[in-house]
Amino acid sequence: MKKKILIAFFVIVIIIGIITNYVDSGRVTTGHEPKYCIKIVNSAGNKVTYWGLGYKVVRYVDVSPEELYQNNVGVKMGSWFMKYELPIDSENREQETKEIQSLNDFYQMKLTQDKDIRNLGKNYSSFDAQKDNCFVIGAMVHNDNLYHEFMQNYKKQKSAFIRVAQNTVEGDLILQDILYDERVNQLYLVIDNTRDKFSAEEDRNIELKQFENIAEYSSENHLYWVMYNGEITDETLNSEQALIVARIQ
Repeated sequence: MKKKILIAFFVIVIIIGIITNYVDSGRVTTGHEPKYCIKIVNSAGNKVTYWGLGYKVVRYVDVSPEELYQNNVGVKMGSWFMKYELPIDSENREQETKEIQSLNDFYQMKLTQDKDIRNLGKNYSSFDAQKDNCFVIGAMVHNDNLYHEFMQNYKKQKSAFIRVAQNTVEGDLILQDILYDERVNQLYLVIDNTRDKFSAEEDRNIELKQFENIAEYSSENHLYWVMYNGEITDETLNSEQALIVARIQ
């Protein structure tokens, strides 16, 4: 008797599984959230798994698991043993482990996309930089809040980006892009000297440099914003170990 009850129970479960699978399959196919499932969100909040009787639905969200189901960026239905990852996740993981070795690498990071310094025109000015929300240093300082935000993020070891614009004594614009990459705890600097008409022709280029640290440094009654490797001293301030980004005071 008990055996018959057990068999009947499993038959009922199988039938219910077939019915719910059929219903939820139709809902997923037509862009609706599965109904007869247990919903579980991963710790990162970007993946939702719906567990049904013998099947599951994996959904990747764009912003939040609370957004409309139709706003998903990828969804797939299969058995409990199905594995599903978005191709974009693989691309992101590859980018997360890729080191910055060139200008192309620098401007493919999340914080620098659409900010390629090589795309700026020859007549780009400090006024343009001010409008583009850059940290502009000159007779007057503009957008200095960007400087403080960058340094706060750097101290918290959080990735950050800032573009610094300042004119030479002759009035030519020098641009510097600074990126702190939290993945490797490194700083990268792109210097654009292409508008400096008074420099040697071979120095009018766009160059990528790498540093370990960035800080304010006081020397001879002036306060400098300096990127450097190792220790910073008066002796190393003007050496290859250090580069003065700007004089703050």
